[in-house]
Parts: sequence; C-alpha cells; structure tokens
Amino acid sequence: MRRIVTPVLLLAVALAALFGANSLSDQLHENLGEVADTDAAPPGVGTPLVSTRRLAEMLAPSLAEPEFFTGLDALMATAPVSSCLTVMLDDRVFYESGGGIQVMPSEAMLLPTLATAHKVLGPDHTFTTTVQSVVPVENGVVNGDIYLVGGGDPLLYTPAYAAARDEGDNPLHTPIEDLAQDLVDQGLALVTGAVVGDADRFDDLRYAGSWPERIIASQNIGTLLALQFDDGWVQFPTQEPNEEGDTDAEEEPEGFVAAEDPPFYAAALFDDMLEARDVVIRRSPRAEAFPDGEEPNVLAAIESAPLSDLYHQILDNRDIETTEMLLKEVGRVTSGTGSTRAGTQAIAAVVAGIGVDIDQFQLLQFDGSGVDPANIATCPVFTSLLRSSEFRPLFHDLLPTAAEDAGLLARFADVDRPSRIRALTGGTADTTVIMGYVDIGRDQELTFAFIANQQGADDNQAIRQLETRIVRHLATLTAQPSLDDIGLEPLRLG
Repeated sequence: MRRIVTPVLLLAVALAALFGANSLSDQLHENLGEVADTDAAPPGVGTPLVSTRRLAEMLAPSLAEPEFFTGLDALMATAPVSSCLTVMLDDRVFYESGGGIQVMPSEAMLLPTLATAHKVLGPDHTFTTTVQSVVPVENGVVNGDIYLVGGGDPLLYTPAYAAARDEGDNPLHTPIEDLAQDLVDQGLALVTGAVVGDADRFDDLRYAGSWPERIIASQNIGTLLALQFDDGWVQFPTQEPNEEGDTDAEEEPEGFVAAEDPPFYAAALFDDMLEARDVVIRRSPRAEAFPDGEEPNVLAAIESAPLSDLYHQILDNRDIETTEMLLKEVGRVTSGTGSTRAGTQAIAAVVAGIGVDIDQFQLLQFDGSGVDPANIATCPVFTSLLRSSEFRPLFHDLLPTAAEDAGLLARFADVDRPSRIRALTGGTADTTVIMGYVDIGRDQELTFAFIANQQGADDNQAIRQLETRIVRHLATLTAQPSLDDIGLEPLRLG
C-alpha cells in the first residue's frame, strides 16, 4: 500500500495557487488597500506571500514522488513471494509491500534482543564471575573447596582461544587468567578441597530448546551455560606460527568439539591455571552449585566489559553464543529464570511496550540471534522498533554507515554521501535482510526494512542485488520542505 495523499494535496493546492495568483493579488489590493508600494518584501520577509518562487519549491518534490513509488513497485515485483518492504517517513508508513507477509527474519532478530537487553539490563551492565568459599582464607589456605561461580559472562576466554579467533573478529573478551592471577596476588597458596564449577545462574540447557538437531550438529555454535570457557569448546582450530614467525591457521584444523560438561571443563581449566601459578589444590575438580544456606566468602571477582561494548561485539562478529546468553540473562532478571524462553517473553513485552501489536504484526521469537528457522515476523515490527523514540538513539549508534562499513561501502560507494545510509545486513543462502535508515535531508530520514525468503535457493546473490537496488532507490529521495521551510509570512497592510 502506498501513501501518497500528502503529495497529491500539495500538488492540487500549489496549482490552484499558481493559476489564481494574479486574481488574488488584484483582489487583495482592491479590498484591503495598498499592501506595499512595490512587490518587494518588507524587511525580514524573504519572499512575498504570493510568489511563484514559493510554488516551485512545493511543486518540485511533489511531482517527483509518483515516479519514486513506481520505481519501488517495479523492484518489489521481482522479489520472491515471501518478501516484505516497509518504509516509514517520520512516524507514518510511507511505502509498504507485503507488510502482512510472515517471513523468517534471520539476523534481524538481533535488534529486538539488543533493544530488550538495553532496556532491561542497561548499557552499563556487566557480568561478574567470582571465586567463593564456605570458609575464609587463613594464611593463604582455604580449608575446603573454592567455587568458580558463573555470572553468565559469554566471553570468558583462555589465552589460547583468544589467540585462535579470526583476525577480523572484534577481540573483546574477559581474560579468565586474570582472575587466577588475582587469587595468587592475594596470597592464595593451598586449597585442601577442589575447584568447583557453579553454573546455577542459568538453566542447564546447552542449546536453545527449539533448535533443530542440524543446527547443533553443524558445530558452528558453542554452548550456552552460565559458566563456560571458550564458548564451551573443549577443542577448536588453533593458529600456529609458520617458519617466518607469522600466525596462520593450521593446514588441517582439528575442528570444534563442545564440552559435554562445560562447568566441569571450566573448573578443570581454572584448576590448571592456579596450579601453573604454584597453588596447591588437593582434590580433583567437579561441577555443582554453591551450597544452599551457606554465606559465601568472595575471594576474587572479574567483570566483563559493559553491555554497551558487547553490543558492538555481537554485531561485529554476529556472535550467536553471546546473544543467546544475553537473552538468558534478560530472562533471569525479568522472571528469575535464566532461560531462552523467559528471555523471549521479555522481548515480546518490550516490543509491545513501544506500541507494536504482537498478534497483528505476527512476531514469534524462539531465540535471540535469529538462528532458529521457526522465528517469524513481519517488516513493520522492525521499522516500528527502529523508529521508536526509545530505541532509535541506540540503533543510530550501533548500526554502521555505508561510509565506515566495508561491506556496505562496496555496495553503496557511488551513492551521494554514503554516510547517509545506516544499516544492518544479514541472511543465509535462502534469506536476506537489510534494514536501517536513509537520511534524505532537511532533518528527515527514511526508516526501512526489507526481508526476503527464497526456500531451496543455493545462494542469495540475486536477492542481495535486489536489496542493494532498493536501498539505492530510497537514497534518491529528497525531503520535501515543511511549512517552516517554505516560510509563509503574514501580509503587511499599508
């Protein structure tokens, strides 16, 4: 559905004013007396009230709009059946095609997840991992167990895993060895018990319960527990120095293997870190919750980077594990249950809070990252979210412009001022997503969302080219002048 009522009315008003200008001027002089000695405007008035210069400003953009809409119609006519495009100007729908069509939104689900975390947890939220004991330290000795208590930090990395990350990834992580060093610096020398991993903050599901087995078997996603090191991987491809001393991936990478018990594996690694620093630990590591009813002695703690930094890490790396653990933390804070389900319920409440009717716009979210193929939404969900006064500043900060993102720049380098385009892109072989903002001048911007699903496709290149043409077309629009821009001034009577 296209919204072109305003341009048509402006055109009619402008034409009527143009044809009646001379008659109106004569009548004003006859009935009201001489308005001014000349056609010149009085001091402080740039243009007389009746002036074709004013009418030209109104006519030009109005006459351009029908062609603009026709162009979008032609582009959407080539899109797959399961596609939608919604464009908003200010707070109204400016153009819409397939607005009620249900689509699988893929990585677009990151946006409601981040918005909900921003509202529920706040940008300064950090995840805290602690070492606790039932008895205090005396003369460097803990007479019992020490508990490594997970606070849901998704980026607890060992040095080996941090070094093995792809060169282009955002390197943000929490160096867990710093926590071990802190204990040693405080004088810890002997633990008569064991290092015990506690992951009780979240549920014990290693993956989102709705994910099909093929996603888990793909070995692309780590586990999602409140205490885990290295995204839950017990084995991962490493990078080895070559003869020149450069670091390259191994010729035959070992691949990824997930830990069967991530909290136990984390406890075992932390045990190794302490022993490498000459701490004696008498018993073997294990995993269980800190004893109920006991008052913990916090021996040391390490905090993650603030959530505002994790937002960028998630978008830069498309980090599924971090997103899903963030969703569990949202569920924990809002309901007391650190689960994916509780997190998605919180998202639904936040989206409804900005005026989106969940049933009308058919938002059905099963995970936080968009991996689950059962996720369903329509384009208006995302334009409403992007345009909302509550979250627009967040997404303006997070979404890169085509002038600073290499992928976007490759597609929009020849657009007039690529920095005007700010967008999230994503997709799979049979899904493509682009949504964000286009600055059209005069302090106005378009908010847009385009999603296309093409089941069974081998790749999404054709649709990727279509979405590029759509955004290029949006960038051709020039804002219409407002009444303030037109600057009508009252008549000066003589």
